[in-house]
Amino acid sequence: MSNPDFKYLERFGFDSGRISRRYKAILRFAQEFLKLERIDRTVDINRKLLKTAIYDYFVDVARLKEFHETSKINLEKVHGYMAYWLLKRKPLQSASLHDGSEFVNEIFVTAFIVSSVLREKGINTSKRAPSKSFHDFQSLLCYNLKYRPLSQQSLELMIEAFFCGCDFAAKE
Repeated sequence: MSNPDFKYLERFGFDSGRISRRYKAILRFAQEFLKLERIDRTVDINRKLLKTAIYDYFVDVARLKEFHETSKINLEKVHGYMAYWLLKRKPLQSASLHDGSEFVNEIFVTAFIVSSVLREKGINTSKRAPSKSFHDFQSLLCYNLKYRPLSQQSLELMIEAFFCGCDFAAKE
């Protein structure tokens, strides 16, 4: 990222430390994902593409803040826009063919969204494990990431709908 672009980000409170922390957090998540899926020996994380996705996210959010003249954005935007740029830049690169290798980034982004929304709502993974509707949600999300046109806004809407459903369920 060139110096003028970084100056632009700084105007919106995005200093190099914040960007670096986001990069490290996503990198750790990707590494854990690869180990959990047992594909850490066949899939690499292209750090340059990951860095590009992180910068694209921050530039996108800075433009939103500038356009809407706001200093904060909602959590749905944070997760939706980050997921979009991870999906768009595809930082996971498969070194060999294996089941799901052609969609490794879509599966990764599904895991990223699911873990993000569960964390935000304080839902323990063991609570959702036996839920057929949650399994169906994850499958549909992954299917859409693979085959449907997406935007940052459509991911934001999906996350907002998930949060809304959680709020309804909590009130019952």
